Amino acid sequence: MDGQPAAVIAVGGSAGSVPPLVTLLGRLPATLPPAVLVTVHIGERTCSRLPQILSRAGELNASQAEDGERLEAGRVYVAPPGRHLLVSRGTAVLSSGPRVNRHRPAVDVMLASVAQWARERTVAVILSGVLDDGAVGAALVDRAGGQVLVQDPGEAEFASMPLAALAAAGTARSAPVRKLADQAMGAVKVAAAGLRAPTESWITMGAVAGGDDMTESDDPGFLTDFETRLTRLACPECGGSMALVDLPRISYFRCHIGHQYGPQTLAAAQAEASEAKLWSAVAALEEHATILRYLRTHIPAENKAAAKERDDYTEEISRRAAELHAQARNWTSAPAELDQPSA
Repeated sequence: MDGQPAAVIAVGGSAGSVPPLVTLLGRLPATLPPAVLVTVHIGERTCSRLPQILSRAGELNASQAEDGERLEAGRVYVAPPGRHLLVSRGTAVLSSGPRVNRHRPAVDVMLASVAQWARERTVAVILSGVLDDGAVGAALVDRAGGQVLVQDPGEAEFASMPLAALAAAGTARSAPVRKLADQAMGAVKVAAAGLRAPTESWITMGAVAGGDDMTESDDPGFLTDFETRLTRLACPECGGSMALVDLPRISYFRCHIGHQYGPQTLAAAQAEASEAKLWSAVAALEEHATILRYLRTHIPAENKAAAKERDDYTEEISRRAAELHAQARNWTSAPAELDQPSA
């Protein structure tokens, strides 16, 4: 561990997370012994400006993480737009691997990676956000012996991410934003002193932001060591089959490509996929009705009975298309809190 930070604070958030993130980092001292990693999915423009915003917030210098740079104590590394931020042997790694929870960067990827490397020296902080990105990562940090802090859900602009992390990590604790810095510093002292240990053997999140190559197996129902069982669910992003991974307090879904979903995020993604499939059905019916009308105009029927049968069928398809179109227009696919996926 020579030359490496005594601990790592890994902060994740989504909608409504920038103000508490500014408050948190503004209250951390310049002599901070750990490195700080930040992943938020709040839109590419805001994410690109985030290092400047955070550098002005307090005494810590923030910058966009660069692939291969060594983590240093007292510095803030921000995941750049469109890249997962991971850690390998004390070095920042940027990945353009599959989206996780419909995001790249994703909080779960960062937390799983930090927990795998830093283990009990990890302090995870989950801020405001919708759905459940960060919950699986928080559970893995907890299992690795790290500590999980969560913004008070009653204070968060969007409480879903904090609530999901609290439910997934058994030892997680919440605090108002203005107290999170003190809580984080206390957690860092515990981590640096080695006062915690993994509660059970480490189970990795798998090839986070990577995936497993199905062509390497001759078993169509293959599972990796950490996957529990195959499901009949298809990945909303690529259509591949998904496996279920069970942790003590949360389960998540993963396809062999590496797309990964917490339960809430999968439900939101399936809602979007359902709407897209519904509109595809509308398009198919309308196209069918159009070609039938073309036939009626340009190609005479064999006799009056055939003409009537064809006309009736054309009207039936047109009616079904109109009814389904009306249903699709009234379709509401999004839950009340639905984060927009990053590019």
